[in-house]
Amino acid sequence: MSQIPDAPGDFFTLFVPQRFAALPPSVHSALAARSSPGALVCRVEGDGGGTWSLRLVGGKVEVTPGQAADVLLQITLPAEDFVPILIEGARAYEAANPDVSKQSLERQLIAFKALAIDAERAKLIRAIPGSMVFAIKDGERVRRLGLTPGDRAPRLDAPECRVECLMSDFRDMQSGKVQPMQLFMQQKMKMIGNAQIPMALSTVFV
Repeated sequence: MSQIPDAPGDFFTLFVPQRFAALPPSVHSALAARSSPGALVCRVEGDGGGTWSLRLVGGKVEVTPGQAADVLLQITLPAEDFVPILIEGARAYEAANPDVSKQSLERQLIAFKALAIDAERAKLIRAIPGSMVFAIKDGERVRRLGLTPGDRAPRLDAPECRVECLMSDFRDMQSGKVQPMQLFMQQKMKMIGNAQIPMALSTVFV
């Protein structure tokens, strides 16, 4: 199992490229010489946070500080929610999928999927009319993770769509045990606002 750092800078600049490089040869063969049609921007707001832009360049992950001009999708979360959501989520995924040599791109976290999409799907993502926020109940706290298409300003406090769920169910989704649609069907996820936004995002990442 990979060692996953708690610090946002180390996670994005060291762990993510290393984790991508560890994927099986079949994945790298499929992505050989491919470059992303835009950057995935990861933003951690607050003390110890920062902004990083990830992209695929010639089949390899490249990470640069700051927000790139050609934003495809932004992932935003408060600094206090970084470890509970992203780090613990990555650890849960690693625990559920320990053999990297048997993993396909389809089984990866959204970050890797976003880097591998084509120009047509990138166009569809940028055209999605608004942002969504996962509001995740974690004990007595509600933790937030925002997904914002294109370069519009993230809106963690007032998104066009808010998706509510328990941390245990969110973790099952992260680890691949369950699909988001299953959680909606089981009424374990509640959607408030423009339902077209999460539906559109799920469509371009399948």
